Amino acid sequence: MKMSTVVRTTTKMVSPFLVTYAAYLMLYGHLSPGGGFQGGVILAVAVILLITSHGYAKVRRRFHFNWASLIESSAGALLVLLGLAGLAFGAFYANFLPTEGGIILPFNVIVGLEVGAAFTFVFYILLRWVESD
Repeated sequence: MKMSTVVRTTTKMVSPFLVTYAAYLMLYGHLSPGGGFQGGVILAVAVILLITSHGYAKVRRRFHFNWASLIESSAGALLVLLGLAGLAFGAFYANFLPTEGGIILPFNVIVGLEVGAAFTFVFYILLRWVESD
C-alpha cells in the first residue's frame, strides 16, 4: 500500500530527529533517564517508520538486511568482549574505565545498537514472511 505524499514527506523529516534522539539517549543514558534499550528502540522505530511509509523494497535498498544482521551480531560480540575485559580487572563487567560513568557509556551504546538492529532485523523477517504469502 502506497502512503500519501504528506506521510512520506513527514516521515523523511521526522526520521533524522528520531535517530538523533536515539543517539542522545544512548550517549547520555548514564547521566539522565534513558539508556541503550530506549535509544535502540527509537532507532529501530525510525527505520520501521521509513519502511512503513516508503515500502519495504525501497528502504531495503538503503538499509540492507545483511547490515542489520551484521550490526546485531557485532554488537552482541562486543557486549561479550566488554564483559570479558571486565574479568581482566576483577569481575565480569567490572568498571575499569576511569571516566565518568565508567563502562556504562560504551555499554549503553552497544546495547542501543544491539536492540535497534535486532528490532529492525525482526521487522525485516516479518516483512519477508508477509511478502511470501
